[in-house]
Amino acid sequence: MSWDELYSALHRALADGTSDGFPRPSNGGLESACSSWGALHYALSCLLGWADVGQGLAKWYSAGKPTGDSKVLTLVEEVWGRNDLLDYYAAWAWKPRDAGWVLPQTADPFNGPSPTWLAQNSMWKDEEWWRAFIRRGFFHHHDPFYGGTDSLHLTAHTGREDQKPSQNPIVSWDNKSWSCVLISAGLKHWLADLEALKGTLPLSGEHSWHVDVFDRKTGWLGMYRRSRVTGCWFTGKHSIHMLGNAG
Repeated sequence: MSWDELYSALHRALADGTSDGFPRPSNGGLESACSSWGALHYALSCLLGWADVGQGLAKWYSAGKPTGDSKVLTLVEEVWGRNDLLDYYAAWAWKPRDAGWVLPQTADPFNGPSPTWLAQNSMWKDEEWWRAFIRRGFFHHHDPFYGGTDSLHLTAHTGREDQKPSQNPIVSWDNKSWSCVLISAGLKHWLADLEALKGTLPLSGEHSWHVDVFDRKTGWLGMYRRSRVTGCWFTGKHSIHMLGNAG
């Protein structure tokens, strides 16, 4: 499966500041679904640095899903928010990890998910939301919620699992501005290269290093900072990073 097929396109869309041309989720095959929803999972897990995407989405939904000046959340809303398709990913992230259903309740009332049970046992306690969600049933043949406990295998494919440091990453920093440029060998290396910077960048005291990351094939991957609270790298506002992290 190609969970990482759209990673480059995702970074380019964020760099360009527009979702025009970025493919929306479609009613295609399983591989297409894995690519689309895999890109969303990657954006929240790796770019925003959410250790718990369910928690991050619950707080974001509770606040009314504001995008503010977050390029990542703006893209998420524009691409996966259309037709409320994002709800299928959120429902998957909120439900208990060992729970899964092949059919909506409307298709099989005896084997489908119970809104009452989901409200009581999931991270999202709004029973009316669950009732409305279950009534919608399938929208596409493949989505994160229906098809089993983790039908698209998103849990194992966040974009971090195969990361290895580049053999010769290019790193340049300026102590006066606390800025750094990192040129990584590819999308399967940049996160590991960022992690490796923890022990090489000079101590910054009260300052935070701002690291512009480039991939030799894709181009600019964004500007990242390391949270003093979580110890994780993220792009955008720290308050948004904290939505999906304890602390």
